[in-house]
Amino acid sequence: MSAILGQLLAVLTAACFAAVSTVWSYVGKQIGSNTVTHIRLWLALPLIIVVHFFMTGVALPLHLDSTATVLFLISGLLGFTIADLFIFRSLVLIGVRETLVILTLAPILGTIISWFALGETLTYLQISGILVTTGGVMWVIYEEGKIRNKEKLNLGVSGGASPAGASAVGVSLGINQNKNLGVPFALAGALAQALANILSKAGMYSDIHPISGTFLRIIAGLAGLVVFSLLQKSFIDDFRKMRNLRLTAILAGAALVGPIMGVLLTLYALRIAPVGIVTALVQVSPILLLPFDYFVLKKKVTSRVVLGTFIAIGGAAILFIY
Repeated sequence: MSAILGQLLAVLTAACFAAVSTVWSYVGKQIGSNTVTHIRLWLALPLIIVVHFFMTGVALPLHLDSTATVLFLISGLLGFTIADLFIFRSLVLIGVRETLVILTLAPILGTIISWFALGETLTYLQISGILVTTGGVMWVIYEEGKIRNKEKLNLGVSGGASPAGASAVGVSLGINQNKNLGVPFALAGALAQALANILSKAGMYSDIHPISGTFLRIIAGLAGLVVFSLLQKSFIDDFRKMRNLRLTAILAGAALVGPIMGVLLTLYALRIAPVGIVTALVQVSPILLLPFDYFVLKKKVTSRVVLGTFIAIGGAAILFIY
């Protein structure tokens, strides 16, 4: 029964990440991905204090094990700052589902890093899982690229030889060139996320409460983003962009669902269910987004894209279940 509960928590985590990724993409297109990455943790800070007090009886996670504290702080810097800066930019450039599919490489990268750094060996099934997942990811990227190229060609034909048509094609080409950066950004985010997950897993060996670990990660991530915004001279401007109360409310809700509830559910799921099953189930976010893309965003979703997504998730399941 406890294993089933852990699996349900993992699916809820996937739903949280899928939902907030859509919000990040929407708000990021309004005010910029870097601003979203920065401000959402300021909004999450008072929320995590309330949640921490409710769950532990104290507002701040003081007097914790020093080793676990350091591990979670570094994990937060990697996960909430470095990884998210890359991931949020990718969400804006190539979209939610494509970014999430590429991020299925994060646990695989973590396995490879552990292999080299810790001397952990891989079984043939694990190697097969890496190959299958990579193939599924590449398939989805390839199919999505064909759809975008077809749309670009249709735009060029409809534009004809007129100056307006030429301008439209020029804009389209510029957009596609920018979108090409989305894939390496997502991959860089996956790598930083993998390192963050390894450190978080190490921190879970102590008796630290999961909500305290989440608190420490948010603090470290926020500190890193403050430094980043100061270096970019965008600290004040980021807050000015949040004068829109509607966007601020949407972002605050997403901050509660993603950085707080999503991470917390993951840690709880890992405590009562096998890591492989939890990891595989958390990666179903792209699949959960398919109906939203098709029915709400009216985005073309081909059967080949769906098949590629399932192949990627299936590969992750092979790697982590076995």
